[in-house]
Amino acid sequence: MLMEAFHKAHKNFPEGGTCLEFGVWVGISYINQADVIVTKYPNSILIGFDSWLGLPEEDKHVWKPDRHSAGNYQASKSIVIDKLKNINLLEDSRFKLVDGFFEQSLTKELQKTISNLIFVNVDVDLYISCVQILEFILPLLRPGVVLYFDDWKDPGDKYDGKWGEHLAWEEFIFKYPHIKYKTLSINNFNQRYIEIE
Repeated sequence: MLMEAFHKAHKNFPEGGTCLEFGVWVGISYINQADVIVTKYPNSILIGFDSWLGLPEEDKHVWKPDRHSAGNYQASKSIVIDKLKNINLLEDSRFKLVDGFFEQSLTKELQKTISNLIFVNVDVDLYISCVQILEFILPLLRPGVVLYFDDWKDPGDKYDGKWGEHLAWEEFIFKYPHIKYKTLSINNFNQRYIEIE
């Protein structure tokens, strides 16, 4: 579904643009997107964000499953670097990685360097991380931008309350009612992508 959303963003913006991935981990989806940019969308760029230290602490007021404990999903940045080297993209200026926990790395200065946003892959598991991402991308949103949520609310988790990425999004659209969107697709894992209107 991620790549379906990625292609949809490029259908909306055939001239290409900036794609953001939050939660690179070992680079599986990052490299998949990079491959497609090289072969199909050469005018796009891809910026990946990760702490490389695993998940941060979740907001203490928000429920989380055990697998979302602080430090889980830690991975070495060198894994992604090696993958980029293997496909001869390490020195390609279209592909960038930003290090650090989002509360430090998602700065106003960095925000000002990003333009022409077309796609956002939100793969961060936690409410707190998703809140930080949404605030960061708020001024970059425009009609046609596609947002993909990888961890919206896993149906395998037996918790009926609101948590994680879906809680962050609900609060975001309540806080900023001018943001209009439509949900384009949802799969059996409750992953989904939406389009800004």
